[in-house]
Amino acid sequence: MKRRLSLRQVIQRISLIEFASVLLLSALFSISVVLSNHICITGVTYAGTIKENYITPYSMTDFATFVAVFAASFIIVMLAYGSCRQLLARPARKQADIRPLKARPILLYAGCIALLHIPYLLAYWPGFIFDDSISSINQALGNTGYSNHHPVAYTMIIQGCISFTHSLGFSTTTGCALYSLLQTVIMALSYSILIQWVIQRSGIRKVWAIALVVAFGITPYIATYSIAMWKDPLFSAAIVVITVLLFDLVATKGAIAKTSKAWIPLFTFESIVIVFLRSNGIAIEAILLVGLLACAILNRKRSNCKMLTVVWAIPAIAIAASLLITGPIYNALGISPNEKVEGLGIPLNQMARVVAYDGDMSESDKEHMSSLLPLEQYQEVYAPTCTDPLKWDAQFNPEPLTDGFWPHWLSMLVKNPLVYFEAWKMQTFGYWTVNHPSVVFHQGNISGGEPRTAEDPRGTTSLGIQPKNLFGNDLVYTILPYDNYSIPIGWLTWLLLFISMAFALAKKTKWILPLIPSLALILSLLIASPIWYWERYAAALQFLLPFYIAMFFVIPKISASTEQAS
Repeated sequence: MKRRLSLRQVIQRISLIEFASVLLLSALFSISVVLSNHICITGVTYAGTIKENYITPYSMTDFATFVAVFAASFIIVMLAYGSCRQLLARPARKQADIRPLKARPILLYAGCIALLHIPYLLAYWPGFIFDDSISSINQALGNTGYSNHHPVAYTMIIQGCISFTHSLGFSTTTGCALYSLLQTVIMALSYSILIQWVIQRSGIRKVWAIALVVAFGITPYIATYSIAMWKDPLFSAAIVVITVLLFDLVATKGAIAKTSKAWIPLFTFESIVIVFLRSNGIAIEAILLVGLLACAILNRKRSNCKMLTVVWAIPAIAIAASLLITGPIYNALGISPNEKVEGLGIPLNQMARVVAYDGDMSESDKEHMSSLLPLEQYQEVYAPTCTDPLKWDAQFNPEPLTDGFWPHWLSMLVKNPLVYFEAWKMQTFGYWTVNHPSVVFHQGNISGGEPRTAEDPRGTTSLGIQPKNLFGNDLVYTILPYDNYSIPIGWLTWLLLFISMAFALAKKTKWILPLIPSLALILSLLIASPIWYWERYAAALQFLLPFYIAMFFVIPKISASTEQAS
């Protein structure tokens, strides 16, 4: 067994580019810590105004903080990179089992996880229903017309469950429970695919499978997410599965798409789920398409080039289908499109912050902002950590967003770059901070959506839904809480950046492809998140943590012929 490398040994063995990359990542990490220290949250993060949630002034002590954090992070990152570099370069003693995943263990693990989640469904019957859920249920019952504000594809799944139970003479409550059960099973299958991948590809003892099944099965955060009537759980499951599929595609240089009968159908299905269940799904698939195209071009002379062409065509077709169906076809059917304001959360809040802080604006910019909302209202309506209070204000007029929005956004950016950066920081810090207490100790994934339960059934009885605690004892809420701690997304963002850097510097760039869905997911939130932090949006990263770790142990096991650079 090799001795652990010292810092001096690592520095002596790496190139100048590697040293500079570690230096840069450490510097950026340290800057993020300093920035986080100045984010002050004294009010609610949903609707708190600039008087409650703000950025405190910087001082010379920040330089000392930066130096201290930089020194510590540089040492940690350098040693971690040295270890990862050593892991990736070590000769393989045993080849990885890259045959199609065995179905029997997957079904067994999924059954165990689903059974462990069932008590949560019984305690919070028929699953967690939120405002978003009620909107889709109303559409499913025909009380309101279809709207793509919450994806119609998601609404149709709910409608299918409710219609099926109605046809059997059961209530809407049972229909919602059927949806929750269906989602629980799908989520359990995604977790079990991940678990079997870790065990089969790494060759570790099966006791680790038991440990992972227990972890996924008894963690309240995961169990409650599985019975939450949001579109996000199914989306997260798709991200998990497609990540595993992409790794196997790289490991076999495309061969698994031919040798596994399930690979192409599963990859196609998950791509469709991603583009139809979340508004940022198209962006994620577009970035993945670019990555797959690059692989196809680099492997154009290899035997599996044709299969790689088929693979990259799948996200291209999924994107085209989504644009066609949610565009012209929905319009022809009279389905209301998603509001334009939904995709302008951060840019809109950047402009609103300029007005709220009396920033520099031309007369034309003032007229444009006034047409959206009276100028004197911005200080009370603009919420630094969330776009909703602004875009849903009774006086907000979304019509000007379709006429000249971006020229005004750019004009105000040039005059107020620091204000824009501060607005972005306040609305996204949950996805990149590692030290802000409101993120590190956040436990409101479910409560943030104000779930309807037996104690709080508002808005459900009129729909024929009766939330119940089927155990009949409130003690169960102590045993099975719906709010629970989870791994902060910001920690995983920096982990992903580190892993991507390690692969690139160690000349293992092709292994970044399986990370593209995760990286694209975080990128989309940093560009267009509607709120400062909500675990449900990036939960896939939390579920994929075993995958991120296992990659460093699986890659060296890939056979020499498979390991050759594409």
